[in-house]
Amino acid sequence: MSWADIKSYFDYFRTDRVMEQLQTWNIGDLNSNPWFLGGFAVAILLTYFIGWRAISGFLVGIGGFALVLSFAIGKGTGTEGIAGGGLWILVGGGAVAVALFIYLLFIKAE
Repeated sequence: MSWADIKSYFDYFRTDRVMEQLQTWNIGDLNSNPWFLGGFAVAILLTYFIGWRAISGFLVGIGGFALVLSFAIGKGTGTEGIAGGGLWILVGGGAVAVALFIYLLFIKAE
């Protein structure tokens, strides 16, 4: 692998391309999709009551991050998202998702 190959690979991770891909996937609609919300809730509750606390914590982290990203994308990206509160949703929701993830995975685990 040459330096040019590595550079072209990392070109896919530019912010504009990532945001374009997220909007193509309609990730802004996840917060209102009942199948997504119900599926994650059932998976989290099932793994929690079975006793798989680590998997439950991991699902909470992934699901929380997806919901926070969905709310932030739904508010808009760029300067209109900052004015609409998208940045605060991303920062505050991300902090809550990470705190819940750490609590379930490391503190609550027996």
